Amino acid sequence: MSLKKLAIIGLGPRGLAAAEAALAVAPGLRICIFEPGPYPGVGPNFRPDEAPECLLNLPVRELDLGAPRFVDWLGGAPEAYPPRAEVGRYLTERWHRLRPHVEHVPATAVSAHYDRGWIVDGRGPFDTLLLTQGQPPVTQDAQAARWSAHAAAQRLAFFDAYPTAAIRSTDWRGRVAALRGLALSALDVIALLTLGQGGTMDGDSYRASGREPKLIVPFSLDGMPPVPKPANADIDALFDPLPTERRAVISAVTRALTLSPDAAVQCLTDALAPIVARITSTDPQPWLAAERDAPGAQEGDDPASALEIGLSMAEGQRAPSVGYAVGQIWRKLQQDVRGPFAACGGSCETRSALVTFENGLKRYSYGPPVRSARLLRALINNDLVRLTVAEDPSIVLERGGWRLDDKILADAMIDCVLPGPSPDDITDPLVRGLIHAGHLKVDCGLKPVTAGLSVLGRTTEGQRWATDSLIDCFGDVTVEWARKSLGNSKEV
Repeated sequence: MSLKKLAIIGLGPRGLAAAEAALAVAPGLRICIFEPGPYPGVGPNFRPDEAPECLLNLPVRELDLGAPRFVDWLGGAPEAYPPRAEVGRYLTERWHRLRPHVEHVPATAVSAHYDRGWIVDGRGPFDTLLLTQGQPPVTQDAQAARWSAHAAAQRLAFFDAYPTAAIRSTDWRGRVAALRGLALSALDVIALLTLGQGGTMDGDSYRASGREPKLIVPFSLDGMPPVPKPANADIDALFDPLPTERRAVISAVTRALTLSPDAAVQCLTDALAPIVARITSTDPQPWLAAERDAPGAQEGDDPASALEIGLSMAEGQRAPSVGYAVGQIWRKLQQDVRGPFAACGGSCETRSALVTFENGLKRYSYGPPVRSARLLRALINNDLVRLTVAEDPSIVLERGGWRLDDKILADAMIDCVLPGPSPDDITDPLVRGLIHAGHLKVDCGLKPVTAGLSVLGRTTEGQRWATDSLIDCFGDVTVEWARKSLGNSKEV
């Protein structure tokens, strides 16, 4: 008699959720986890020793992460946007409860092959192999590689946003810090460079400590900050789709996957349009048509004005624009459409077109808390932050730093851009080996070919939808994986 065995490669939040779901389906399962990080179950973005200024972009009331409920563990405060470190401490407690039931190998797995079962770094055989590595190592993009080399040659600071230890330990007084990217991680870094240096907010004004950089310059292709989420549950509820509208969107996604790429996106936006029209009393079709062609091109406000307008809508002081409504509605529909998108077929081109449309809406649907947007506005008003449109080759490498806008010389660069999930760029030897052996193929994300092999997470983007969400880690996709892969696991 022997028990079924499962190997999990990588144990961030998704790996933790998978291990819990696996044991719920097959209590006698033997699990071996390969995770080198110091905080299993947490990953690099939720370390319990992370700075309190780094906030999750979801309020506590939306954090459905299974048992125990996060809101109960935290002790209330449903409207708060918790620090990432608090989420990390919560996940660490769940890991400690799981730990006695699994074997933990504190190392990076570098090879896996099939020989009457899966063999991982000489261990096994395992009946099932699951990859949940989050963001495996990838080839550094050409821009980052060039800038990293420039920083090394000039002895300049070039940091990744996470983990933030290097940023927190640097003396920033008198320096100019450029931030590559202007999404959620950039807002965390801005908070670290200001509030984390002893600055404080007094109402809508910022009081400097004197330890901040002289100037912080976040830059992106359009210079536009993400739009904050609704300030409270009452405002947020205004964007709730009706049950009939939810069913219509689910049906639209299922039908869209049978169509050509352009027709698929049109099918989806046609299903969203009546919901947006009901909420905004505006015809959304012109905005949606422009969004299908070029995301964001239809919005002509300058970055500072766009930030002010976004705050007004988030706080309920201004009627929501079509774009704001679309983003919030879509955020509320993601859980509904993840399952149908994963289960249905469709060409890679069609699936990619739908994913591209969804990614374009992230400037609304993945927005920050109002608190982060207010800080950004105050810093702009204090001339401590300057939002900038910049891209190569307009960024010039000079002795002493990076020249932006032909005026600003930054002597430090912080990379706030998370690498894309393209499987072609992955350098991880285990993943490359499985692809080379034919166990994995690249088909709109990583797709297992051999029985007993599974992949969950952002490297499956295209096969699945909206894979970057913490909620998705503990959602139906993970539970369904456990049921399908391990539902018949038993002693044999």
